Amino acid sequence: MSNFIANVLKLVSGSVTSQVLSILLVPIIARIYSPDDFGVFQFFLAASGILVVFSTFSYQFAIMLPKTEEDSANVAFLSLILLTFVSILTAVIVPFISQDVEHIFNNSGISKYLIYLAPVIFLNGLFFVQNYWLSRRVRYGVIAGSRISNTLSTKIFQLLIPIWSVSPFGLIVGYVAGYGIADLVMLKGVKEDIEVFKKVSIKKMKEMAVKYKSFPLFSSWSTLANTISPQVPTFLLTYFYGTSVVGYFGLANQVVNMPMGLVGAAIGQVFFQKISEVKNGNEKGDMKVIVGEVYKKLISTGIFPMLLLLILGEEIFTFAFGKSWAVSGTYVRILVPWIFLVYLSSPISTLYSVFEKQRVWLTFSIILLISRVAALVIGGTYGESPEFTLALFSFTGVVFWLWNNAYLLNLVGINKMESVKILIKYTAIGLAVCIPLILLDMLSTNFYIILLAVGILAPIYYGIVLREDPAFKKIVSTFLVKIKNRA
Repeated sequence: MSNFIANVLKLVSGSVTSQVLSILLVPIIARIYSPDDFGVFQFFLAASGILVVFSTFSYQFAIMLPKTEEDSANVAFLSLILLTFVSILTAVIVPFISQDVEHIFNNSGISKYLIYLAPVIFLNGLFFVQNYWLSRRVRYGVIAGSRISNTLSTKIFQLLIPIWSVSPFGLIVGYVAGYGIADLVMLKGVKEDIEVFKKVSIKKMKEMAVKYKSFPLFSSWSTLANTISPQVPTFLLTYFYGTSVVGYFGLANQVVNMPMGLVGAAIGQVFFQKISEVKNGNEKGDMKVIVGEVYKKLISTGIFPMLLLLILGEEIFTFAFGKSWAVSGTYVRILVPWIFLVYLSSPISTLYSVFEKQRVWLTFSIILLISRVAALVIGGTYGESPEFTLALFSFTGVVFWLWNNAYLLNLVGINKMESVKILIKYTAIGLAVCIPLILLDMLSTNFYIILLAVGILAPIYYGIVLREDPAFKKIVSTFLVKIKNRA
C-alpha cells in the first residue's frame, strides 16, 4: 500500500509549482473569454470527448491485462491503428455535417470549429494509449510530466491567442496544442520500449483483438454511455437555454473537475495497475484490503473541498472569476453531491474490467444515460430555470452512483454498512471543522476573512485525517521530505 500511495502522489504532484500555476491561470482566462465563448468550447469538448471513446474501441483498457510485455505491445499497437482510422474518418465526414450540427443544437458559430475534431481525437486517443502503456511499465514520473505539460501548454495558448482575437478559437486551439505537447513528452518514455514494439505482428494483434473482444463489444458502449452522461447537459442546455448557460456550466465543471479529476484519475490509474498485478499473481495482496484503503482515502481527501464548494460556491466563483461568473458557483452547489460520488467511483470502476463484468457496466451505463436525458428533457420542458433542470440531473446522478459504488465494493467483499460508516465519519469531521465557515457566511463576512478561515481550517481537517490514518501520515511525510530535498 505504501508503494501504491507513493505512485499516486507522484502522479498527482509531478511539479507542484506548475500545477498551482495552471490552476491560478483559470481566473485570468475566465476574465478574457465570455460565457458564450466557453459555451461553444464546452460543446466542442463534449463532441470530441464522445468521439474519442470510439477512437480505440476501448482496447487501451486491455493494455494492462496481458501477462507478457509482447502481448501488451500488440494491444497498444492495435489501439493506435484503430485510432488512426477513426481520426481520418472523422476528418472526411465533419465538413459535410458541420452546418447541420449547428442548426440542430442551436449553437451559432460552432460549425467553423468542428474541423479541429479530427486532430484532437487523434492526439487525445494517443494520450490515453501511451498513458496505459506507461502505467503498465510503472513510469508514473513520465505520466506526471505529460499531464503538467498538457495543462500548462493548454492554458498558455489560451492566454496568448486572444492577443490577436478573443473567440472560442483560442480555447479550442489551446486544448488541441496541450494534448500534442503532452504526447511528445510521453513518447520519450515509450521510446525506451522500442525493442518490445519491434516484436509486434499482424497475426498477434488479431489474436489479442479476439482475446479481448469484450472491450469493444461491451466496454466501448458502456464507456460511450458513461461519457455521454456528463456531456448530455452541454447539448440539451444549449438546446433549451443557449450557449451562455452552457458556458456557466462548463466553467463550473472545469474548476471542480480539474483538481478532483487529477487526483481521481491518478488513483484510478495506479489502482488498475496494482489490482491487475494481484489478479495475475504477479504481486501479493488482498483485493478487499486494497479497495477498502483506496475508498477510504478517496472519501477522506475529497469530502472537505466538496463541503467548501457546497457552503461557499457563489462566493468562491465571484471572488475568483468576477461577478459575471457567480451563476457558475450556484451550479457547482447543485452539482457537488453528484460530482463527489463520481470522484469516489471513477478510480474503482476499473474493477468492472478486472472482474470481467463489462455486461453489468454496460447495462448500468445505458440506464444511467437514459435517466440523465430524461431528467434534462423534463427539466428543460417543464422547469422554469436551468437550476431546476440541473437539480434533476444531479439527483439522478446521486441515485445511480450510490448504487454503482455499493456494487463495486461488494465485488471484493466490502458490505454497504462498512462504506457508509466511513462516509458518515469523514462527513461529520468535515462538517464540524466547517462550522466557523458556515457562521461567517451567514454573517456576510468579508471574503478575505473567510479565505483566512479556510487557510486555518483546511490544515486542521487534513491533520485529523492523517492522525486517523498513521500509514498515510508516514507516506505523506516521507514524500514531503523528498520534495523539500529536491528543492
